[in-house]
Amino acid sequence: MVEGIAFQNWVFILIMLQTTHSEHIDCRQRADLRYNGTAIDCSHTGILRVPDKLPVNTTTLDLTFNNITILYNNNFLHLVNLRYLDVSFNPIHTLQSSSFNGLSSLLILEFNGHVLDYSETSMPVNVFKPLQSLTNLSMRSDVSRFPLRQFDLPDRVFGSLTNLRHLNIDTGSKTVFKSGFSNLTELRYLVIGDTLVHGTSFACGLGTLTNETLKGLLKTQITYLQLNSCNLQIFHRDSLQYLTNLTDFIMQSTSLMKGGLQDVFQALSVYRDKTMSTVSITNFESDSNDIGTASSISVKTVYRICVSHIDLSSSSIIYIDFEGVPPFNCPLMKCMKSIKLRHNKITLGSLHKIWFLFVRLFSNLETIDISLQRKFSVDDPTSVHRPGHTHLPIGIPVLLPPKIKSINVAGISAHTGPLFDIYFLNGNKLQSINVSYSGFSDFNHTIIGLKNLEILDFSHNDMSTTSETFFDTFPKLKQLRLNCVQFDSNFLSQHGKRLFSPLKNLESLDLSDNGLVFLPYDIFSSFVTLEVVNLAFNNLITIPDLTSLDKLDFIDLSHNSFTTLENKYRLMFDITAENNNEFHLSLWGNTFSCICESTGFLIWLQETSVKLDGGNYSCMDFTGKMSYTKVLQTQWKAFQRHCVSGFWLNMAMGGASVVVVTLITTFVFIKNKMKLKLILLRMIGQNIYPKKRNEFLYDAYIIYTDSIYSWVCNELRTELETNRKIKLNIRDRDHLPGGSHADDILEAVRDSWKIILILTEDFLKSDLAYFTMCNCLSAMTLTTPQRLIIVIDHQMTIPTNIDFVLEAVSQRNIITADIETANTCFNYSRLADIIVYEETAQ
Repeated sequence: MVEGIAFQNWVFILIMLQTTHSEHIDCRQRADLRYNGTAIDCSHTGILRVPDKLPVNTTTLDLTFNNITILYNNNFLHLVNLRYLDVSFNPIHTLQSSSFNGLSSLLILEFNGHVLDYSETSMPVNVFKPLQSLTNLSMRSDVSRFPLRQFDLPDRVFGSLTNLRHLNIDTGSKTVFKSGFSNLTELRYLVIGDTLVHGTSFACGLGTLTNETLKGLLKTQITYLQLNSCNLQIFHRDSLQYLTNLTDFIMQSTSLMKGGLQDVFQALSVYRDKTMSTVSITNFESDSNDIGTASSISVKTVYRICVSHIDLSSSSIIYIDFEGVPPFNCPLMKCMKSIKLRHNKITLGSLHKIWFLFVRLFSNLETIDISLQRKFSVDDPTSVHRPGHTHLPIGIPVLLPPKIKSINVAGISAHTGPLFDIYFLNGNKLQSINVSYSGFSDFNHTIIGLKNLEILDFSHNDMSTTSETFFDTFPKLKQLRLNCVQFDSNFLSQHGKRLFSPLKNLESLDLSDNGLVFLPYDIFSSFVTLEVVNLAFNNLITIPDLTSLDKLDFIDLSHNSFTTLENKYRLMFDITAENNNEFHLSLWGNTFSCICESTGFLIWLQETSVKLDGGNYSCMDFTGKMSYTKVLQTQWKAFQRHCVSGFWLNMAMGGASVVVVTLITTFVFIKNKMKLKLILLRMIGQNIYPKKRNEFLYDAYIIYTDSIYSWVCNELRTELETNRKIKLNIRDRDHLPGGSHADDILEAVRDSWKIILILTEDFLKSDLAYFTMCNCLSAMTLTTPQRLIIVIDHQMTIPTNIDFVLEAVSQRNIITADIETANTCFNYSRLADIIVYEETAQ
């Protein structure tokens, strides 16, 4: 009889566990606008298997970051409408043969971070057969788990995905795509390089690219191949021959042990007389000891390929060989739309000078970027500029491709020398030129032929000698960058307005880091379209007139020599803000004076409608010590008393002044006893500052009643903890049941950086309401006055006996909301901002 009862108890327990598992999983639901169904988010819930009571109209299902180890037969049988499934970052080691039954409509499958060993035991041959609509598959894992065997992909398993278009797949050092992949006749995109998923990087495992590696992909339609961050031992010249439809070849941060960039070019030569969209080989590294092999390329191997976009940036290229390339019969020249060779070490010694006459043959070229060449040249020992030059009677002609729009030659040389008069041919479509860091000097010249130029960057050149008519030939400029060009202050004072007056369409002007002390008051008077002005890192003590700039969004005055802002400047900024609600002002890096004479400026910082860059600036107080303007604001009454007392000190006799000072000092000491104590402790080296966020176990402790349990533990937790990464202390999750509620409150308040108290009618009726509020107040100190955050149900009638709590909390930390509709209209962003706000030392 006893055994029978025990058996019945065990059955009951098992039934309860199963019921709990299937019915009380903490999944979130929302409307799936992309697929017109329901999106279910069961991520980070700790489940051990796929939930079996999900809505039939589920179209998106997120099961990431759980503890699922096996996908059992018919796990998804009832989800016939599912379009997107993500089971990434589960320790899945086995797929049963009918795991994906019912998913005939599935389009995207994310299966990353698994522990499958790709054997037939873990992946039965027909496991993917139900996925006949699948177009996108990503299966990435840590392939370093297979160091003792050759890593083979089960080609027959993947071969059943006949509608697959995008495949992101694991590879081993000697992986070969076998014949089963030939069934993927719709495949367009193949990614076997480094992949970043949910913050986790899955490395490229491929170690060799031989003539056999991609053979099984011959019948596919692959147009895009990505080999990012692969450490290749071998790259055979015929390794790409089976990808006959390839148009985009992407290889970033890849290294080659045996050979160099020329080996990759040799492999691309199989596409001669064909059209490609993109060839991007960036951050390429070669371990070859032969510098010629590692750092040189021959255009002859690829000149017959019609490529639109070429990017060979940061690939340590020293030498480009044009030998054997016929300029009048070169598809590469005719098809190219953009070429990027930035951050190499290229010299043009190999290019015959006559090639410059054929630049017009680049008939479709729109973008050139050869910036940041870290060159060394053995055939040009006199490249360093020496003073003195001959003024040419006519301008130097520069022939451009007919469709060119953007040229970037920044950093091409450190000592280019005088600018000379230049006449650009075919420059009518050119919109952007960047010649910064190029060592140009003597701008007392004229540039003609760029009348439609919109962006010009002369930063970090020498414009100390400049003609006041220099910008007359750039009438359509919208962005002008003149950062650190060594402008002469006297020149700008006398000729600045004339220099910039032709730029009627200018929207952005950068004059930062020029050591400017003064600018003409009316220098911007003709800039009716100006939106951004950068005057940072100068020595300015005055500000030009901005009242005519109705479209001004931002002016940067940071790191100048301002000690205050005079009333005329404050009024000017306020008028600008009235004209444009988006007006921003940056004053960071100036050291202001926090003295009585600056009272108007300090009040303006608190009351202005101008959007400031934080509004907390370093300042020198009346004692000569460094402080911050917001620190002064917290001691505003004491500051005002000091200013008033100073006035009376100058008016009163010596004996009367002693009495006044004594009374004021006594009053301040009595009213600010604790503040003065903290100041004295800091003065003797005992710094007392608020504890940092990382010193607590939790970012915030939420105090609530059972009536709002569902909202707090679901929507509020998801918004703060899952979406914004704020670590919460929640009673029903983080406290053991059965313990002392009062002790739990004390412990949670101690371990949490911020405290969120949700005031509802039910809370005020609870036995521990008064105890809880008192403990919340006790956690607030002079160094942490913003620790308590109060959320008030707007339907609640606030009794007078809790005024002591509300009065102790700043208005910024009080949020009023309709708790009943908080699921849809609660301001989670504001609450998150208050939580992460860092208090500064007082």
